[in-house]
Amino acid sequence: MKKLGLIFIFSLLFSVVYSQKKDCSLDCSCSFDGVITDAQTGEPLAYASVQVKGTEKGALTNEKGYFILEKLCSQEFDILVSYVGYKSVVHHHDLFHKHMNVQLAEDDMILESVVVEGDKQQSGLSTAAENKISKQELDLVKNESLGDVLTNITGVSTMKTGANIVKPVIHGLYGNRILIINNGIRHEGQTWGSDHAPEIDVSQADNVTVVKGASAVKYGPDAMGGVVILNPPKMELLTGHLHGEAGVEAGSNGRSLNGNLLLQEGYKKWAWMAQLSGRQQGDMKTPDYYLTNTGARELSYMAGTRYHHKNIDLQLSYSHIGQELGVLRGSVVGSLEDLALAMQSEKPAYTNSDFSYDINNPRQEVQHDVVTAKGEYNFSNSMLKFEYGFQANRRKEFDVRRSNNNELPSIDLELFTHTLDLEWLHPEINGWDGSIGGQWLYQDNNNVPGTNTVQFVPNYNNSRFGLYITESKPLDHFTLEVGVRYDYQQANVRGRENDNGIYRQDLTYNSVTGLIGISKELGQYGHFRTSIGSAWRPPNVAELYSYGKHENEVEYGFWRWEIKSAGAVGSSRDVADQDSKPIDNETSFKWLATYNYKTSKHDLEITPYVNYMGNYIYTRPGGIVSTVRGPFPYFLYDQTNALFYGLDASYIHHHNKTFSSQVRGSYLYVKDVSSDAYFVGITSNKVGYKLNFEKSILGFDNVNASIEGNYIFKQYNAPKVISPTEIIEGEEAGTPVIENSNDRFDFAPAPDGYFLLDAQVNVTMGKLILGLRGKNLLNTSYRDYTNSMRYYADEPGLNVLFSAKYKF
Repeated sequence: MKKLGLIFIFSLLFSVVYSQKKDCSLDCSCSFDGVITDAQTGEPLAYASVQVKGTEKGALTNEKGYFILEKLCSQEFDILVSYVGYKSVVHHHDLFHKHMNVQLAEDDMILESVVVEGDKQQSGLSTAAENKISKQELDLVKNESLGDVLTNITGVSTMKTGANIVKPVIHGLYGNRILIINNGIRHEGQTWGSDHAPEIDVSQADNVTVVKGASAVKYGPDAMGGVVILNPPKMELLTGHLHGEAGVEAGSNGRSLNGNLLLQEGYKKWAWMAQLSGRQQGDMKTPDYYLTNTGARELSYMAGTRYHHKNIDLQLSYSHIGQELGVLRGSVVGSLEDLALAMQSEKPAYTNSDFSYDINNPRQEVQHDVVTAKGEYNFSNSMLKFEYGFQANRRKEFDVRRSNNNELPSIDLELFTHTLDLEWLHPEINGWDGSIGGQWLYQDNNNVPGTNTVQFVPNYNNSRFGLYITESKPLDHFTLEVGVRYDYQQANVRGRENDNGIYRQDLTYNSVTGLIGISKELGQYGHFRTSIGSAWRPPNVAELYSYGKHENEVEYGFWRWEIKSAGAVGSSRDVADQDSKPIDNETSFKWLATYNYKTSKHDLEITPYVNYMGNYIYTRPGGIVSTVRGPFPYFLYDQTNALFYGLDASYIHHHNKTFSSQVRGSYLYVKDVSSDAYFVGITSNKVGYKLNFEKSILGFDNVNASIEGNYIFKQYNAPKVISPTEIIEGEEAGTPVIENSNDRFDFAPAPDGYFLLDAQVNVTMGKLILGLRGKNLLNTSYRDYTNSMRYYADEPGLNVLFSAKYKF
């Protein structure tokens, strides 16, 4: 099967090479079309002017804002789009993008006119379910973490370790099952567990898209759960002047301060852009007490340039992000009794009565640097794209330790990653339109000496190569999409056993994945798309080899623990391998469908899905272990078969041009089908309502306000509870309460459901936007089931944020 997949890919590539069409510029038969709309309302602009600069060619839009330009003698040119009372836009256009959506802003608005090229989805998969956070929506929340920002999309939730370490969860999957593409490059970092958030500064993004469908065919094993695509502001040519924006936001909870600056300039053939942002935050506060040692500091910057000449478009950029994140001090205790008390107490241990900006142990220091080079070459009717990225990720984790060791990191890792993506968007072949691509990845991960601890994960080198093809074809009543992919991965692992002996292992994985989907228009306003796709993922190094203390818990990888004769679970002296303790690739078979119904009054979206995960890798509580740094709950990596199914739904009703309402909800059910049990930490179901107001009133150019309420349900599909107190009392009485090593339980019950109320208002005055937001306005005390700190503390309470942005 694998060989047939490769033969199919290369056979089609060979046939496409000899299927080039005639250059339309030779006989002046080039053409393109588009739509001109109001950037605020989305209404079409009739009789707007579209002019090809330097020629007599031009057109006016019809009543629906549509235009078409024909009999053009060039494949790229400068166009001028104008309309009375609106800001004009000059855009350098090439005919590989056949369709344009030009959004014009009124002269007195802070918004700029923009051009969106093409009509394909960002993922390049026509049957994938995509949801987008626009620039206007992102501006309201762009100083939050990526995970928190993405919760504005139905079906996306978070996995947390405290207030600042947040990672996204899509349909119940997280970590290295979710691929993040930032500025065209696959984001690579230390991604195991809930303790590692992606090193992403959302304030540097212009918009964000989430792909929920089976995307592994195009993106590989990292995308088996979904894809998050962050696009920076586009470096536009022909702007001719320095422009940008500067913003600041201050928050009451944590006494936070965020600032960001964007500068841009564009000329005939090249453009440049630079960004700078920073954040300072102190201890967060629940309604009743401070969360001691939950401060954060962050600094990020980026610079890039773009060159365009004829058929070539090249971009080069460099970005850096540095973070220092505190972890709740009360999550680290000194005795078994203290641990039992910490999980039962309403207020965590080591809680200071006063606010502080200090960040002490436990804490994380992370540095992430990225160099990217990407480009496009337009043929007469096809495009070749390449993207190369180099990433350097440095992670230090500091624990509460004795004497001089307290100054040393307990985990100190360097990860260097090279990625190369090639994609050819080939000409149409007998009605088939699609792309052929290849991806290469190489990683070098090393422990930095000097921690005075056993390595939590070993050193390793990892390389992966993948080839794929995706094709779509319009048929009589629907569009058909198919895809196939082959991946080969090899890893070389070098680590130390408990007795400091060295072990070495070579790991090899490969698999074929596929996708089939359809897309169909249902009447004038409806659209239906559905797909069935397979995906796979090899176990990562942490899942196999992790060993020891990590933040507020102890973890044992699949090959670092064994069942002892007495039935207890602990670390093994020798490291297991595939022969002695086999672990298989994760496999996924996911069906997903999306129905959209959109009119001027109504906007409905419903997405049901079913995902069967074979050999699903997860962590489960194993008990309590005592270390030289105190007692901690320990978790074991294990493997089983699991079933995920759920529903995302959203409905927006536009009452009039001023008011609109949105109702949305998500439902997720997950179960271990092999042992008829439930998992710990599955995201809870959610329902919410939002009322939005937008109008020019009181002399302001625009006033946008909203109030939103969300109810998060208790997770009833949770395993039984065995508390630390029960474990201690059972051991003292000689009657252990953990029956066997496979006993499925949790250390504390799932928290009760809760209601959160948020509100915001933004006022536009010329080039200045002032904003006021309130989060958790009712100052509700609650605990989040997917936050590992729920064992020790409540979530933050009321937070009032004021922001100001100036565009120049």
